Order: sequence, then C-alpha cells, then structure tokens
Amino acid sequence: MTLFTALTAVFVASSCGYVALAARLCLSGNAASKRVGIAFLLVALWVFSGALQLQVDFPLVVEVGRAGHFLGAALLPVVVLFACRTYVGERVSNATILLLCVVPIATILLAATNTFHEWVWVEDVSFRRVDAFGVANWGPWFIFVNAPYSYALLAWSIMTLFMHSTAVAPVNRRAVRRLAFAVLVPAAALITHDLGSGLVAFIAIPTVFVILLPVFATLLLREQVMQFAPLAYETVFQNMSDPVLVVDENQRIIGMNHGAELMLKVDETQALRTTLESLFGSDVPEVFNALHSGKPQKLLTSSGRFLHLQASPLKSRNHSAGGQVLMFRDVSDVERAQQEVRSSEKLLRTLIDHSVNGAVRLRWSSESGYRRLVCVFANAAAGRFVNANPDVMLKCTAEEIIQLACSGMREDEANAVIDNFVTETAQGHVVDVETRVESGDNIKWLRVIGEPVGDNVAVTFVDVTERKDKELQMESMAWSDPLTGVLNRRGFEREATQRLAESDDNATGALLFIDLNGFKKINDSCGHDVGDRLLTIAADRLRKTLRGCDIIGRPGGDEFVALVPDLAPALAEKLATRLSRALEEPYKVGDARLDCPASIGLALYPQNANTLTGLMRAADQAMYRAKARSRDPSDKHERNLLEKAG
Repeated sequence: MTLFTALTAVFVASSCGYVALAARLCLSGNAASKRVGIAFLLVALWVFSGALQLQVDFPLVVEVGRAGHFLGAALLPVVVLFACRTYVGERVSNATILLLCVVPIATILLAATNTFHEWVWVEDVSFRRVDAFGVANWGPWFIFVNAPYSYALLAWSIMTLFMHSTAVAPVNRRAVRRLAFAVLVPAAALITHDLGSGLVAFIAIPTVFVILLPVFATLLLREQVMQFAPLAYETVFQNMSDPVLVVDENQRIIGMNHGAELMLKVDETQALRTTLESLFGSDVPEVFNALHSGKPQKLLTSSGRFLHLQASPLKSRNHSAGGQVLMFRDVSDVERAQQEVRSSEKLLRTLIDHSVNGAVRLRWSSESGYRRLVCVFANAAAGRFVNANPDVMLKCTAEEIIQLACSGMREDEANAVIDNFVTETAQGHVVDVETRVESGDNIKWLRVIGEPVGDNVAVTFVDVTERKDKELQMESMAWSDPLTGVLNRRGFEREATQRLAESDDNATGALLFIDLNGFKKINDSCGHDVGDRLLTIAADRLRKTLRGCDIIGRPGGDEFVALVPDLAPALAEKLATRLSRALEEPYKVGDARLDCPASIGLALYPQNANTLTGLMRAADQAMYRAKARSRDPSDKHERNLLEKAG
C-alpha cells in the first residue's frame, strides 16, 4: 500500500467521522450547535477533497477535489465566525452574513476561472503536480484579499471564544479555551503553508483535521462544551445572595452560584454535570414540580428555613438554550410571620410592623353580594411602599391594593397585573410579579408575592429598587463608551434614531462628525495612556461646548459624532465653529502640551438628509474634505477644520 493510498483511506474515514459529528450537532435543539455542525460539514468536505486530490491517476477526480478544497477553504472562516458569535449569544443579521460571504464567493468564482486570469494562483507545472512539499505561486487576489480576509475572520472567531471564556463557570473555562485552541491549530497550519513552508494544503490541512477529530469529539460529546455558553451578568450571578442553579434539558447541573454551593453544601466542581435527583433525591418534590409546571413553589429545608422556588427557561438574546434556571429565595421571615397570624394577631402586628418588607392580609368576603378579596391587615412598610396610609388600605379590595402597587405602570400593564393576581389567587396559585410605584419624582420597584393560605391571601411587598437599578446600570454600560463616558456606536445610533423619529415634520438640526487630526501620531509616540487621556479631555470639551439635550457618541478610534436637534442652520454652524475652537486648544496631559485640532463635518437636517444614515454619510464626507484641506501644517485655520455637507 502506497503512502497516498493510506492517506486516502484515513482522509475518507475522518471525513465520515466529521459528517457523523455534524449530524449529531445539527439534530440538537441548540442553535449554536447547529452552526458548529455546519462548520464540521465543510471540514468533512475539505478532508474528503484532500482524498480526491491524491488520486493522481484520475485527473478529473483531482480537479473535483481541488474544487471542494477551495469551496471549504473559502467558506469555512465565515461559518466558523458565525458559529462562534452565535455560541456567545451575539446576534448576526442575515445582511451581515451575506456581506461576509462576498469575498469567499468571489474567491470560489475566481478559482473556477483561474486559467483565464491567474488571480488566485499562477498556473505552472509545479502547482498541478502532486508533490508533498509543493507550494503554490499565489496570485494577487489570494495574497492581498482572500488570505488576509480569511485570517482576519479566523482571528476574530478565536478571540471571541477566548474573550467570552471568562463568562462561563470557572470549572468549564479550560474546555472552552481548548476549543478555541483547536480552532487555532488548522488556521496556523494553513498560514504556514501560505507562507511557503510545510506540506501542500490538500495534505497538511486534512491531516491536521484528522488529528483534531478525537479532540473535537471529546470536547463536544464528552465534555459537552456547547452547554457552557457564556451567561450574561456573570458577576451579578456569582454575587447574588439567593441560591441559583442552572440545569440543561436533561436536568443536569451546568452552573451554580456561591449561594447554591452554601445551600447544598457541595463544591461547584463536584456538582457540575450531576443530576438534580442525585442532589435533592425524592425528598424535595417541589424542585421537580417547579421544573415541570413552571409555577413558583415553596419548600421547607432540613434546617427549618422556608424557600421560595421559581423555575424559568434558560434563554439567550436570540434563542432558547433548552435548560432552566432555578432560583431559591429565603422567605422564612415572611412564612414565620404568617404562621404567627394564626396564633396571635397582636403579636403578629408587633412583629410585622417592624418588618422591612410590606405585608398585607387579604380575606375572601361576600358582603357586597359577590365573592371578592378585601384587605384586613396592612403593616407600615406596605403603606410606605405604595404611598398610602395602612389604615386607609383596610377594607380596600385586592384590585385596589394591587392598583396602588402599579401606580408607576401604564394602564394596560397595571390592568394585566391586576387581572392575573385575582385570577391566580382565586385558583389557589401563588403569584409572584414585579411592579413599579411612583414615589415622588422617582420610580420604586416592588416584588409582589401573593400566596393563598386557607381563606386568606398573604401579600408581601419587597423593595427590589436597588437590584433593578443595578440591572438598568448594567444595561446602560452596554450602550456607553467606557473610556470617555459618551455613547458608543450602538448607543448613539439607538438614541439618535429615536430622537429623529420623534421630531416634528418641520424640525431642524444638524449632525457633526469630528475627527482628531494627528491623534494616531500622538498615541504612537506618547503611548496609549496619553492617547486615552486626550480622548477623555476631548469628550469633556464636547460636553461643555454642546447643549445638554445634544446626543454625543464615539463610533471608535479618534472619531466623535454629535446630533444637535432643534437648531436652525445658522446657529448650528456657529455651534460647530465654537466646537472647532474648543478642540483647537492645546491638550495638557501630565507635563506635556499637545496640539490635536479636529476636522469637523457638518450635515444639516433635513437639507442634507432626513435619516441618521444619510446624515452620518454626508457629515463623514464633509469631515474628510476638511481633513484633506487642512493637512498643510502651516495652514491649519478654523476655516480649514470645518466643512459643511454639500
């Protein structure tokens, strides 16, 4: 058996293995797994094409193998990037996918017609000969377009995995990083070949994939790395005092926070991938009832603590991950207080009146001719939370009590909460909902828990404003530039688009596109710390020069944008001139005084455009004209640094 015959057999067997692995992933319910399965189908095609190219006695088969080789090599970087972005929960639009496929499709078409133009490779005898150490003489398209583009996509994919590996459970990070390293190996082999070293690509790359097949199979099937998708707000998750468990569709634990470790008295590394039944057994049916019904449950621990249990589907921004999140909240104080009600009303009032949580007792009554819930007790905290006198709350109906707790919500939202509360409590179900209450000029968030107890319904108000504020703060961080404090590109586009959509038909305004001239030189020569400080000062000058209602953003690098609404054209130009002067002032960073004037492009609304995209384009073009005109260092005047859109 010749070497080529042996390699052919190995390549064919390996391609079958990748097809089987791809089928296993594509049949799963996880969207990210399906994307990875598509990538493995392309890998299988690539490896099988290597086997075809070894059939030197059959030129037509070799040509078919070469076609498959270029098809897999061109499309695989795009598919890998798409899979990695989906894996970490980042949305990739169809338009982005089509745009990313432009270069690969062009490469495939050029490779098919290479004989006529030799843009992909230079046709010669050595390239067509099957030589284990032959290296193609690449053409300009491959050198300057396809190769850099493919390397950039692969680097993006690998960095995505590495950067998000810290957002998974610590015990699983090593597996995610091994997956990223496994993606890096064939990329390195391909780059080595393209640089003129090693075996030919149709032998080297399939060989690498043959070696990596057991690695991929172990990571994906045995260690189930696809179940370790990064979870949002990992810091909040780990620091929550309430125990939280994350389980997959087979009720195996794939994540838990420190509170859950303390509750279960087990280390996370020991609990991961074990079943809930092995931890809780049959003595805690409430856990499984919560998973199956989706309704809140209450359980009593061996230490005598009462826990409120809620199960929610595990979802990312784009798709369901197939698992569930179990959240335990200690409500022992509330439960104990409710038990005291039945034994001593006087003692209960003393205890609950000093509680930090609001407590309301509702009782079914038929005095008005029909059965309804009426308030018979409300503590001071309950009145404080809903801005009402506790004595006035007595004899109020359940609808009126919940209406007070929804005073900060829209009418349709409040009505939905009220209807759900009345319906669920009438059926003997526990109600757990969050509401908003107007508190002066502020909004207070309440967690309202209603639990039927005999002929009564115990309602607990818990102030969750601080937690909600933290959630909103984290959401705000996703739209802001962490360096300068202004909006990032996504945040600016969202705010500016909304502002334009809400403007009147006769509204006017302007968009300024600002570019700091010479920033790159300062950043390179003085260091990134100085450059960062300069950007911060520039952002401060923008805030001080522009109005409080103006929207400022930093798309990236040394560029800023500002939407100036409700301003006449003449005033907009004066404002831009004043801003140009402010940015011309030297920047004092440490002991250095740095000159970094800005080129500004001004686009008027609606004269130049009536959409954000159009305004951005017009202002950007005007800015580049100003930048080109002011490149003469001896002639940097205000008139050269500001340009209006034509």
